[in-house]
Amino acid sequence: MTAEEMKKEKALHPLDIDAYWLQRRLSKIYEDAMVSQAKAAEVLTVLKEASDDRDAENQLVLLLGYDCFDFIKLLKKNRQMSEYLFFIF
Repeated sequence: MTAEEMKKEKALHPLDIDAYWLQRRLSKIYEDAMVSQAKAAEVLTVLKEASDDRDAENQLVLLLGYDCFDFIKLLKKNRQMSEYLFFIF
């Protein structure tokens, strides 16, 4: 999925998030299922342990790369909603 396609997507709705939402999104970026699964776990750890939004953003850019910045902004914008994923995993 290109950055333009991710940018065009609608806002994230709470009902869109399920146990595999993050992994599905990452599988559009990383073709290997094992890589997307590992990245999903790392993203959740960053979102959970980052001291603030700026720290989370910096760590996610290092983890996913600047090419995924629109997705990182989506995660950061919906960080509170994304924390729901912690209870699922």
